[in-house]
Parts: sequence; C-alpha cells; structure tokens
Amino acid sequence: MEKKNQLRSLIQRLHRGEDENTIKKEFKEQFGTVSSSQIAKLEQELIVEGMPIEEIQSLCNVHAAVFEGSVEDIHVLDKIDRQWGHPLFVFRKENEGIIAFIDEKLKPALQAFDTDPRDVIAMVKELGKIDRHYSRKENLLFPYLEKKGVTGPPKVMWGKDDEVRALIKESQKDELTKEERIAVVQKLIEEVESMVKKENEILSPLLLEHISEKDWLVIAESSPEIGFAFNGGIEGASPSDAMHWIESQRGKVLSEEVPEEEDIVTDGLLKFPSGKLTIEQMKHMMNTSPMDFTFIDENDNVLYFSEGKHPVFARTRTIIGRDVRNCHPPKAVPIVEQMLKDFKEGVKDEELRFVFMGSKVLSIRYFAVRDEEGKYVGTLETTEEISGLLEEMERQKRQ
Repeated sequence: MEKKNQLRSLIQRLHRGEDENTIKKEFKEQFGTVSSSQIAKLEQELIVEGMPIEEIQSLCNVHAAVFEGSVEDIHVLDKIDRQWGHPLFVFRKENEGIIAFIDEKLKPALQAFDTDPRDVIAMVKELGKIDRHYSRKENLLFPYLEKKGVTGPPKVMWGKDDEVRALIKESQKDELTKEERIAVVQKLIEEVESMVKKENEILSPLLLEHISEKDWLVIAESSPEIGFAFNGGIEGASPSDAMHWIESQRGKVLSEEVPEEEDIVTDGLLKFPSGKLTIEQMKHMMNTSPMDFTFIDENDNVLYFSEGKHPVFARTRTIIGRDVRNCHPPKAVPIVEQMLKDFKEGVKDEELRFVFMGSKVLSIRYFAVRDEEGKYVGTLETTEEISGLLEEMERQKRQ
C-alpha cells in the first residue's frame, strides 16, 4: 500500500506542475519497475477518491513518459508478438503501422506545408482511419477489463481517444491559419504517439492478464465488423492471418469437452449469443421503439407484431397466424408476392418504401431474415413516422 501511495503522490505532483524530469528521476530511484496492474489500480483509486477523469487525462501523457521503459511485465508480450493473427498481435502491429504512417507520411507533409498545404489535410484525413483501431479497443477490449473490475484505464484512455478524434476534426477546418493548423497537427501527432506507448506498455499486459483464450476468440470474430487500420503489408497482421488464427482456435475449442448447452428459454429468460433478457424486458423494449415491428415466417404467416403506444398502422391480435396476403388490399398483393419471391430466391435482401400522408412521412422497410446458413426463415417489416426526425435533422444542420 505504501508503494502505491508513493506512486500516487508522484502523479499528483506531476499534476501540480512539478518538473517532469525531477519526478521521473525520483520514480526510477524509488520504484525501479512497476506493473501495469499497479498503474490501473492507482488510476481507479484517484477516480474513486473524486479526481475528475478529465484531470487524469490531462496528466496521462506525462505519467506515460514516467512509466516508459519501467513496466516490469512487458516481457510477457514476447509470446503474443510471435503469435500471428492473434487479436492483440494485430492490435500491436497496427500501432507499428500508425507510427510508420506518421513518420513516413504525416511528418514529411507537415515539413512541406509551405509548398503543398493540401497534402497535410489529406494525410490527417487518412490518419482518421485510426478510429477503427480505437473503436475495437473501446468496444471489444475494454468490456473484458471492466468485467474484471479494471475500470480506470478504460475511462482515461477512451477520453484520450476522443481528444485525438477531436484534433483530427479540428485540423481539417478551412478557417485555420497556417500557424494554427501546424500547431493542431503537431499536438495530434504528440497525442497519437503517446497513446501508442500507453497501449503497448500499459494496456497490453492488462489485456493478457484478464482476457481468456475463449474471449480472445470472440474478440477476433467480432473485429472485422469494426474494421482494421494501418496493418496493410505487415506480416502476420493481415485479415487472412487473423482468420487463420480464428480457425486454429475454433479447432482447439471444438477439440475440448463442450458442456451441454443451456435451454434457450429458462426461468423466463430468453438467451441469445449476445446476451439475455426476461420476456418482460423483451416485450417492453420492442414496444418502446418508435418503430413498429412485424414478423412473418417462411410460410408467409404473421407470427408477431409490436404494440407501441403510437402505432403507425392499427393492428389487432387477430392477425396472428394470418397469411400476410390477407392483410393487404387486393391491388397490393402482387407487389407483396413479388417481394417475398425475391427474398426467398435471394434476389434481394431488403426493400425500402416511403409513404406520404399529409404532413406525415412513413418509412417502411422490409428485410429478408436468414439463418446462419443463409436459409430464408421469414421477413421483418419495420414502420416509422419520420417527419419529426427530418425536421430535427434540418434544425441541427442549420446550427
């Protein structure tokens, strides 16, 4: 506890503005090495004690410089850095790509600003792809730390990520003067380079400590949905390398004894791969949505519709089990039949229509619902009155 308090004191002194080099020297003399877990606990303690996250963010770069080269558990990453396709391998290799892009593209463009200022803006726009890297971290990696009680570093890092996003947006504004643009881009480079250090030296060991191999597989399978950035041409970090790792892990999981699956519905709970809800929660969630939902099965019979407070079209429970053709006027039946035929044959997967009723604008969308094998299992219809949304969109555009 004493060492932890001493470490906290050093960071607080940094926040008060004491000389960074002096603090860094004291840190090395007093501590020598420190684990990323201690850093995580310290940040959480400061937050619990009432220090605003914004204040921790303000000293984040400074204490990252203090910890540089002093984290004792960096060596545990050696194994991961040889494991091609592993999500953390790819994540860390993206950091190599980010630094290479800054050194080889952005910094030279900044130096040549006088001759071609447009190149700086183009390079900053390209750097904007870093959002994919940060989004995977925030939405795929942080949840596993938070489940294990590690909440400090995710909060601080997410805040710093947003600072980078804001700087990318700021540096592309037309009204900036030359000096202002250079200053913003230089600050952007500093923040990105600092985050690379924090991810490599503080976050990576934490992830290895708290994420299981089974969970890494879930992360790997979900990663393509968000996307990758700056990993092109880096050996072992390509999408095909990531897929090869996924297949090797799936084989490993399948070779192990798999417990019998739980019932999909147990004790009033509907269990999905992505979570579970009580039947009451599911009902109220669907009925709260501004969209009306209707589902028909593969035989074109109505199985379900939501019962929101303000339905776009009146529906009664007597339509349950009814052939959807009988729910439409005769002149609309050929259109419905053609759409269902296209869905079933795989000609299309969705259809969108707008209906104008006085001042109201109705958005009606139809989606072919397919299982994991691509087999058609029904059609989902969503209906929403969107005139208010369109007005709000125009209002915000004028701001």
